Amino acid sequence: MAAAADPALREQVAPLEAELGRQAHQMALDLLRVDEHEPGVRETVQATLDLVRGLGLADLLTDDGRRRGRILRQWARTLDTVLPGTAT
Repeated sequence: MAAAADPALREQVAPLEAELGRQAHQMALDLLRVDEHEPGVRETVQATLDLVRGLGLADLLTDDGRRRGRILRQWARTLDTVLPGTAT
């Protein structure tokens, strides 16, 4: 968050964040056993990572675990219908 307002810090943090993002994306593809070349898969996986990142940040600010749990359960149901082969 500090890097958003500090150009020198952003210059150092941005490449690390980009690499971490690539690794997290690949791990999600592997865990979900999906092919990002299928239409919509890349965007859905990225939306999932963005959602989790946002919820993680929000959790640092307030304790709203019950609501976040409901959000994650609903998103899991969404993934089961949107991503081929992930339904259990």
